[in-house]
Amino acid sequence: MPTICTKRVNFASNIAMKKTIQLILILIFFWTIPTVQAQSVESPFLLQLGKTPISLSEAFTVSVTIPNAENIPAIVFPELKGFQKRGTSRTGVTKIVAGKTSETNTFTQNYYALKEGIYAVEPFVVLVNGQSVRSEATKVIVGKNDPNAEILSNEVLDLELEKQTNENLFLTASVRKQSVYVGEGFNLVLSFWVSENNSTALDFYETEKQIEKILQQLKPANCWEENFGIKEIQAIPLAVRNKRFTEYRIYQATFYPLNNQPIQIPAVGLTMKIGETKEKTELKTFYSKPVQVVVRNLPPHPLKNKVAVGNLRLEERINTTNLTTGNSYQYDFKIVGEGNISAIQIPVLENNGSLFDIYPPDVEQRILRQNGRVTGHQSFHYQFIPKQSGAFSLGNFFEWPFFNTVTEKYDTLRSALTVKVGGQALASTPITNQNESSFYTIIDQLEGNTPTTDYQSILKTITNFLIISMLLGMIYIFRKNG
Repeated sequence: MPTICTKRVNFASNIAMKKTIQLILILIFFWTIPTVQAQSVESPFLLQLGKTPISLSEAFTVSVTIPNAENIPAIVFPELKGFQKRGTSRTGVTKIVAGKTSETNTFTQNYYALKEGIYAVEPFVVLVNGQSVRSEATKVIVGKNDPNAEILSNEVLDLELEKQTNENLFLTASVRKQSVYVGEGFNLVLSFWVSENNSTALDFYETEKQIEKILQQLKPANCWEENFGIKEIQAIPLAVRNKRFTEYRIYQATFYPLNNQPIQIPAVGLTMKIGETKEKTELKTFYSKPVQVVVRNLPPHPLKNKVAVGNLRLEERINTTNLTTGNSYQYDFKIVGEGNISAIQIPVLENNGSLFDIYPPDVEQRILRQNGRVTGHQSFHYQFIPKQSGAFSLGNFFEWPFFNTVTEKYDTLRSALTVKVGGQALASTPITNQNESSFYTIIDQLEGNTPTTDYQSILKTITNFLIISMLLGMIYIFRKNG
């Protein structure tokens, strides 16, 4: 009898121990979830779908935003049923806030519907350097063409291209401009063309290896390059003088000459597989024709070698024009348009130490490479403090000279705002060095002694302590019942 009683006690004890262990494991599971969620790393890529409804002449877009990409990534956009992939664009955004730089690039694929209707787009995947970025299903409504929509001409057609329309297969290296100023951009496109009358079977051959070699020959020296980031060769249907072709765009970039040396684009060769059928093919090399771009000097000017070049305009904004001495205000000086946006420098301010304290600006740069053009803006976000009362024209302090490629003359973007300042005069403590410290740096220094509480770290510490305590308790129970 005592033996049986002991076994019953041990059996009951084992059941109680198992229930205790199960309870501890459940508690550990639920306590661990917040920690895992807090420590999990989200995908660095952001996928966005374009607007809908659209007209038949408009593109439905799929965009992927990639932060801090040093090199152009390999991106593979999917085929969408009922749509044709036609053209890509690349947008780069650089921000400098309180001396810290961040950069993102957005790559956009255009999809054109084959006909009007409502398209149910299934969930799809975009590959970025082999990593999957998933999209949910969506509906795209495609209506009739807008009769008032602007019809854009093909960006790569020029006289040299039109001369080759009698051929069924040919390679072109084409430019939009054959004469530019120093610092003015010209767009270069390398394409392989196939006529609708072509009956020859063809395919690309060792594409990556060939393109790498071709670009070494094709890219002009002494130029700044804005690459459109073509990583996938797409078929683009086009018409040239009422003859239909399919363009396979291989490379596209805008170049900005740094000096007046003529640009010589040499003839390059692309080898393709061709034949009567896909089974019977041979290698044939197609050659583009050489192209020359004349580079003209800018007209004489004291700032000839310092100013940016382009078709640019000013957009400005201030939170109010009625100011009070001693208060801080924000003024935005945005340079917008077409040109080498990367070459835009911070405006040099006129001496104003007795009137305003103007702090070094935060900078935002946005570059859009699309439709054979490079457009965008450089935004300079200033914080300033007025020190004297009166009416002041900001044009006396904020201005930016450049060479206008439309008027072919030097011009100056100058603030058109006038501010009225009231209040008592403040002591003159001008900021002599724009790069010395930003407004936010000074604010941080003033608030540097204010203690802050990191609640996330505290929660993490408490969670880890509870998990360790539970594990130790479980070990103790095991040993006690062992």
